[in-house]
Amino acid sequence: MKNYIQKIRTKIGRDKFIHPAARIIIENNQNEILIIRRRDNGKYGLPAGALEENETIEQCIIREVKEETGLLLKKVEVIGISSDPELESVDYPNGDRIQYFTIEFYANQWEGVLRSSGDAEIRQVLFIDQPDMLPLPDNERSIFDSLRYYRSSGKILVK
Repeated sequence: MKNYIQKIRTKIGRDKFIHPAARIIIENNQNEILIIRRRDNGKYGLPAGALEENETIEQCIIREVKEETGLLLKKVEVIGISSDPELESVDYPNGDRIQYFTIEFYANQWEGVLRSSGDAEIRQVLFIDQPDMLPLPDNERSIFDSLRYYRSSGKILVK
């Protein structure tokens, strides 16, 4: 079965389109952040994914985290909204272009055992204590600004 993006691509080709997505910081009791390592390009990142048909954005991030890490999130908080075209536009190696409209989440409560997805998407999942040291893409790195702002003000950062 084709996912939503594949269905859109059959209609518009590789042209850029705007797509809702979700990204999350998951923090454990040692203040470590969960990261993933992609199988396709070997790069590190945060759990994230695109909204599918017939799901809410909250269901989207919970599904993506479960698929990518094996963890079932018990509670998520919205900490930011990222829609800056400079930050959220991605040109993929296959020529596909997308501008994401991303809702940023935070979680520190889950159940389950940490594991990689076992499919072609995720090579490794692990908690690290200094995520700022990773060469994360700018759009993923900006979620840490959202978390700092949320913690200091109690408000969602819109960028």
